[in-house]
Amino acid sequence: MKATIKKPVQKPLPQPKPEHKKTSVGKNKYLIPALLSILFIISILDFLPMLKNGFINTWDDGVYVIQNKLLADLSWQGIVNIFSYGDDLQKQINNYHPITILSLALNYKFSGLSPTSYHLTNMVFHAFNALLVFLFTFYLSRRRILPAIISGLLFALHPMHVESVAWVSERKDVLYTFFFLGGLIAYLKYLEDEKTWKLALAFLLFLFSCLSKAMAVPFPIILLLIDYLNRRNFSWKLIVEKIPFFGLALVIGWMSVHLQALSAINKFETFTFYQRIMHASYGFVTYIQKFFFPADLSAFYPYPAITSTGVLPLPFRVAPFVCLAVVGLLIWLATRKKEMPRIIVFGILFYFFTVALVLQFLSVGLAIMAERYTYIPYIGLAFIVGMVADYFIQKKSSVRYVGWGLSVATGILCLVFFFKTNDRTKVWKNDISLWSDVLKQYTDGRMNFIYEKRAEKYLEKDEYEAALSDYLSITTNNPSNTLALESIGRIYGKYYNDLGKAIEYLEKAYATDPKNPTVLSSLGVAMGIKGDFAKSLDYLLQAYELNKADTSLMLNISASYNNLGMTEKAKEIDRQINSIRAKKGS
Repeated sequence: MKATIKKPVQKPLPQPKPEHKKTSVGKNKYLIPALLSILFIISILDFLPMLKNGFINTWDDGVYVIQNKLLADLSWQGIVNIFSYGDDLQKQINNYHPITILSLALNYKFSGLSPTSYHLTNMVFHAFNALLVFLFTFYLSRRRILPAIISGLLFALHPMHVESVAWVSERKDVLYTFFFLGGLIAYLKYLEDEKTWKLALAFLLFLFSCLSKAMAVPFPIILLLIDYLNRRNFSWKLIVEKIPFFGLALVIGWMSVHLQALSAINKFETFTFYQRIMHASYGFVTYIQKFFFPADLSAFYPYPAITSTGVLPLPFRVAPFVCLAVVGLLIWLATRKKEMPRIIVFGILFYFFTVALVLQFLSVGLAIMAERYTYIPYIGLAFIVGMVADYFIQKKSSVRYVGWGLSVATGILCLVFFFKTNDRTKVWKNDISLWSDVLKQYTDGRMNFIYEKRAEKYLEKDEYEAALSDYLSITTNNPSNTLALESIGRIYGKYYNDLGKAIEYLEKAYATDPKNPTVLSSLGVAMGIKGDFAKSLDYLLQAYELNKADTSLMLNISASYNNLGMTEKAKEIDRQINSIRAKKGS
């Protein structure tokens, strides 16, 4: 009987380490904490000037913070009110983001209306977000250091991100990004061992992100892009694990559109379909251009002025064709099997899907673009830059110098960004500095409401000459602007004691809007000062018919009756005034 000879079990040969390990962490366990610490410090230093800034009262900070009654109540019922959908504040600001409001309420509890506390919170969250970008890129790139450093620095220092950090009302940006990135990192850790609790953590963080700002809804699409980048095999499991994410995205998306539709979304017929295509394409292209060359920054980007021939300017007409070229490039890259084409496809699609909802195909508000919309999308573009630099450095041939050159160029760019961002935070110091910066670039009729905002703050400071100049600029752009004409009249009367000029402009305002109670009241007072009590009473009574609860107006009516010798009528008005005051007192 022959003995059975067992064949020796062959152990699998060790797989060669991928080339990217040359730029990975290695055995230095202190490298990552050191880099994260440096990145955090740089982020804080860059935005440090914002701690001296105040609120932007004429643009959301007044509603979100100063006049927001929800902030003063952190009782259980107060928190319930914050999370209740359909609250009056949500309707006013066209958004549902209770976690953001809760964070502002915590600021209010500990520091009242001191703006420093609110700015400090935004700044610290931004610094932590820079760390999360570093970690997200680090894990996404299979622990490559260079892409993580480049992505983290570009995110931390980019001038386009100042609006998201230095504006208190954009607390929602830094908060939703914090949870968004945390959720993506949790998903990357889930892919390592597919433990369900990590997927559940990713979902929980996605929920928090959605409750901070509805722009988080593309999160499940980014999960699919991560699957694509990691070459996960398509399976039912891959789809099923995303169902809760897409379900939540649909719910939050519907809630957001419902609130926006109350007032913020413009009627679809405002622009033609092709104009909407051009608007969206222009935004897509311009945001990319400003990623590399962030020049001519502004807190407000108006819709384009239509040319004399009735068409949009050339950049808008060219933009759709640029987008078609990008689509063609993506299709071609998607057919390539190597790593770098896949990385570029991932980065561009990451950028597109996170910015798509605000590309103004569905027109919302008065601005065609906003710098805050790039806060997360630029991560996709920064990832491409970091990975391309790393790719060339790995090469053994002389092309590695291309990678080093790109890395050095990016470092220089980040240094330029540091100073530009540091300087730009000062633009957000107050309303006047912000709107003055906008008006350096745009001065036509599209900016009338910006002139109004700045003039309002000038008047608060009794800088009436500057306010008058702004209102006159408005009437130059639009001679029938009632608010400007009435304001000019009041300035001439109150500050210049020029009754003739005051009445001249108030009568112009009356001619443009004869049913405006403010104009009627101002004109009535001016006529009273002039001594024409009959006309004064006529204008005041017209104003009274439009607003019968204004006691100041009623006092002027009483004075006019007395001046005309109609004392019984004056006494009747006085009794009405006392009755209104008594009701208010009770």
